[in-house]
Amino acid sequence: MIGEYEIPKGSRLFFGDQARRKREIESAAAAIFARRGFEEIATPLFSYHQSPTNETIRFSDENNESVFLRSDSALEAVRLVLKRLGRATEHRKWFYIQPVFRYPTREIHQIGAEAIGESDLKGAIALCDEILSAAGVSGATLQIGSIALLNALERLLGIDREVLTRHELHKLLERDEKWIKPLAQLCDPKALDEVLAIMPSELKPRLIAMGDLAKGRDNVALSPLFYADMAYYDDLYFRFLLGGKQIAMGGGYESGEGRAAGFAIYTETLIGA
Repeated sequence: MIGEYEIPKGSRLFFGDQARRKREIESAAAAIFARRGFEEIATPLFSYHQSPTNETIRFSDENNESVFLRSDSALEAVRLVLKRLGRATEHRKWFYIQPVFRYPTREIHQIGAEAIGESDLKGAIALCDEILSAAGVSGATLQIGSIALLNALERLLGIDREVLTRHELHKLLERDEKWIKPLAQLCDPKALDEVLAIMPSELKPRLIAMGDLAKGRDNVALSPLFYADMAYYDDLYFRFLLGGKQIAMGGGYESGEGRAAGFAIYTETLIGA
């Protein structure tokens, strides 16, 4: 028996100070985006084009076509800009402030941005950092990884992708290659040169790219063997962590019009922080 005032598990209710804080953070983010040349886009709640997964909420329209509740804002925003808006705009920098939905009843509020035609993640990291600072967050750790590195590792060792997606590092450490353990232990960018000296040539460019992204920053960690659960990131990616919780995530990917770079800040986690 469901009580009269119960809400589904995973859905969100903001009230009082939380609702005020949420609006303040979103307003500050919108102002920062505007100063940086981003336009806002609010994508439809319903879509024909979300990528089906076990977490996608799907039903049928009046013509029995599959319709999805919005489960991702980034690719949907880019697709609509490139495919639907087309000649109506040449703008390539967009932000969104809206929730996404995952099965069975998860509601995830996000503040995000996508820069179509952008391949350098430094700008995305700086913009994300600026919004977090405006929200009063300090001391967050920047974690840098590379899907391209993991793809190269998979080819080099002939391993199953699930070893990486399930973070089964013990299966890698059981192998005879002497460079695997130093790679798994790499965290401090200052140790990168020492690790590079013993790395296979196939991995070196990806590790160097991770190190370049970390330059000039404090409180940064390299995570070469961490697999980000984001299907379309295909090269460098980053996360901001605070108190062990992920408060933001971003990366590079193919947009259908060259490279793109973007990120999402998780509003509920940020409010809690």
